[in-house]
Amino acid sequence: MKVEVTHHAVEKAVTSLRIKRKIADEWVRSNVKKARYIADIIAEDGTPSRLFAGGKVTFVLDQNRDRIITLYPDTNPASSVRSKVETIVTKELRKVERKERKHQREAKIAKLELAVERAACLLRAEKTRSQSVKLSMAARVAAIDQYIEQLDHDLAEVQAEKRRVAKAAAAYMI
Repeated sequence: MKVEVTHHAVEKAVTSLRIKRKIADEWVRSNVKKARYIADIIAEDGTPSRLFAGGKVTFVLDQNRDRIITLYPDTNPASSVRSKVETIVTKELRKVERKERKHQREAKIAKLELAVERAACLLRAEKTRSQSVKLSMAARVAAIDQYIEQLDHDLAEVQAEKRRVAKAAAAYMI
């Protein structure tokens, strides 16, 4: 796997992990190859990413390309507790992933149904001559749009929760 390393990732390796600048790029490449996949996450800025952890370092890679976006050091828990905690954290991560898939599916179906209803309202408003019907249809379209925004917001919250759990899981899976 050919891995591209961003300038930001090299800077983080130099500043956070105290790797020499000359070898930072190659160090990041070699360590990400040893890292273990944790989960697909949605970053704070909304971009889909993949989370890897290994060698006391967590790596965030681009969703579609093998490009390291950033990295940060992990705190390694005591090994005696680690395996038990890792099992619990893995279960929690799977639970959050199921919740995210369920929410995505439900939101997608609701959006499709709302799109049909919205189109029907727009058509009815266009066909009628009654001003009150036009106003009521415009109000309904606005309510539908607001509900769709709420669905998107709820999905973003679930994705943020998954991101937090995945990052916590990364600390125990190294």
